[in-house]
Amino acid sequence: MSEQGAQIPAQTPLPSCPERSVGLSLPAPINARIDLLVQLAEQAGERTSRKEIVAACILGAPDGAEELVRWLRIYRSSPAESAYTSGPKLADVLELKPAPPGPRPRPWRHRPPPA
Repeated sequence: MSEQGAQIPAQTPLPSCPERSVGLSLPAPINARIDLLVQLAEQAGERTSRKEIVAACILGAPDGAEELVRWLRIYRSSPAESAYTSGPKLADVLELKPAPPGPRPRPWRHRPPPA
């Protein structure tokens, strides 16, 4: 569907809406945190992707300017170690490892299908 002049029905699920590419460069610890959040969701049994995690975070962002500004100030003053989640060791988040292009490996992709 062409974006030009197209209207999205209000009840269309967000994952089914037309997409727009967003070119972003994020701080390395935030990039690593996205991977950690994907792992966290998958450990809870939810298949997801980096794109879906970022979209969910954007959707969950505050609508009010005051709260949004509070979030921005927290981000701007947060140290790299604040990207740590309760999963892997902090050193894993702060160690800069080059990520190969393409999808990240997922443990569930390598498991045999349930019987």
